[in-house]
Parts: sequence; structure tokens; C-alpha cells
Amino acid sequence: MIRFGGKPVGDSDPSSEKSKIAEVISITAHQLRHPISVIKNYLEALGSEDFGELNPKQKEYIGDALENVKRMTETVNHLLDISRVEEGRYELKLEPISLVEVTESVVRELGFWAEASNCKIVFQQPREILPSVLTDPLKIKQVVENLITNAIKYKKAGQEIVEITLMKKGKEMVFSCKDNGIGIPKEDSKKVFSKFYRSEEAMEIDPTGAGLGLYLNQAIVEASGGRIWFSRNRDFGMTFSFSLPIFSASVFITRKTY
Repeated sequence: MIRFGGKPVGDSDPSSEKSKIAEVISITAHQLRHPISVIKNYLEALGSEDFGELNPKQKEYIGDALENVKRMTETVNHLLDISRVEEGRYELKLEPISLVEVTESVVRELGFWAEASNCKIVFQQPREILPSVLTDPLKIKQVVENLITNAIKYKKAGQEIVEITLMKKGKEMVFSCKDNGIGIPKEDSKKVFSKFYRSEEAMEIDPTGAGLGLYLNQAIVEASGGRIWFSRNRDFGMTFSFSLPIFSASVFITRKTY
């Protein structure tokens, strides 16, 4: 049994309230998948103009609708992941990877959106060749992407720089994302990695968010043997960091469930 957050998540009593809630979440998310997929397919077909030419306003509306379908899909996938975590079925496929390459890929993919949001991502490239870490490449990319996306989304006007650093500290690799954004109220510090947590200011900026990203980030990082935390910057904003153990062939595991 793998423990998450100091509490067993495997071998739970099927009749427990927690297990029932996870089951409801899973069933609901699965039922939402099909209609969302159908809506997406119809919108993409309309946007392709195979059924007739669209005027600029119609193209804009279809683009906005597809963006919201993407948000819905991400939320459904997060709900499914949460149900798997709660039921001890969340599986990681571990392999040695370069955290530098993962970070470079995310920074490159988010570059255009950051620029459109009047934000600059500054990735301080390590001067030395950094060792690999053992984690699930797709899941850890999700963590990096979520942290950088949050930093861009919740930035303050006039403070549009997000700083990314990677460094080796002892037997760990440490990733940090520093922003100059709205921050998190001190009284909410213990809630940050809880399911559905969102500060009032964050909800004002993005009312559609679900508050699931940081919870899943913690699950992924801790299942990879690492830690995740945050600190308040001296002036304003936050720095979110996570660490992962440096890869060692002697402890290589290909699959882990928790």
C-alpha cells in the first residue's frame, strides 16, 4: 500500500464516505466524456468550413467555444485522476527523464500564450549538465505546465515576469517557479494543496477554474518520491517548488500505483 499525505489511500473500506464520493466523481466524469467529445467534433467540423464559409464573428465564437470545451475536458480528466487517487488506483509509469528537457518543452509550448498575455517566461538554463530524475514523464510535465500556467494567469499588471530555475541540491533536483502575482492569503496556507481550493482573488480573475491542479501536483510529486511546497517572495508573489530524487539504477521501478 502506498501512502499519500500520511494517510492510506489504498485498501480503503469500499463503504466509506470517501470511497463513495470517489465513485460518484468517477461515474460522473465518465458520463461527461462522450457528450463533450461530440460537441468538440461538431465545433471542429464547423470551424473547418466544410459546411460553408464562416464570417469573422462566427469563427471567433467557434474558437471561444472550443477553448471552453478544452477547459471542460481538462476538468473531467482531473476529476478522473482525483477519483483514482482517492481509490488507490492512480498509476505512474516511472522512467529516468531529463527535467531540463521537460521544462524547455513546456516553456516553448506556453511561450505564445505568455506573450499574448504580456508576460515573459525567463528560464535560467543550468550551466552544468544535470542528472536525470525518476518519474512519469507525462505526469511531471503536467505539474510543470500547471505551475507555470498559474504564474502567468494570476500575474499582476506591470509585473509580467515568471522566473523558472532548476538546480541540483544534494541527492535531489529542485524545480522552482517564481511569480510576481496575486499571492495566497496567509490564512489559506494549509489549504493550498487541498481539492477545490481557490482564493477569492483567484476566483475573480478566473471564475471557471476548478481548484484541482495543485492537489494533483502534490499527488504526482509525492508518488515520485519528491516534495512540493511554496514560499512567499520578499516583495510580492509566490515561488512554487518541487523536488525529485536523482535517478539511481539501483532503485529503478517502472510502474507505481497509489
